Amino acid sequence: MSHDTLTSADALAAQVAGRRLPKLSLIWAGLFVPATLLAGLVALTAENAGRCLTYGEGCGSTPGYPYVASLVLAAVAFATAQGAARTPVAKAAFRVQLGAEAVFLTLVMTTFG
Repeated sequence: MSHDTLTSADALAAQVAGRRLPKLSLIWAGLFVPATLLAGLVALTAENAGRCLTYGEGCGSTPGYPYVASLVLAAVAFATAQGAARTPVAKAAFRVQLGAEAVFLTLVMTTFG
């Protein structure tokens, strides 16, 4: 017997995971907006936030393209996780989606740092 063959239990587990991944991806995409709002509020509590908003001094020096790149990567990974026919591809896309969202939220929280 080959080690590459899947048992029926493994095949069933792969099917269940394949059906749950698009739902999980959609849930995390839906939670991304409230998480961004919360990260923005956290950023506004920074010591330099008032000075940055009022006088334009002490603002972070991160250019805009990392924000855009992480959003585009999260969107592409979301679309891939929703439409992937193979479970390993959907799993990888879901992980990339979570990572890109985490990078974006980290960038938002360090805006005034």
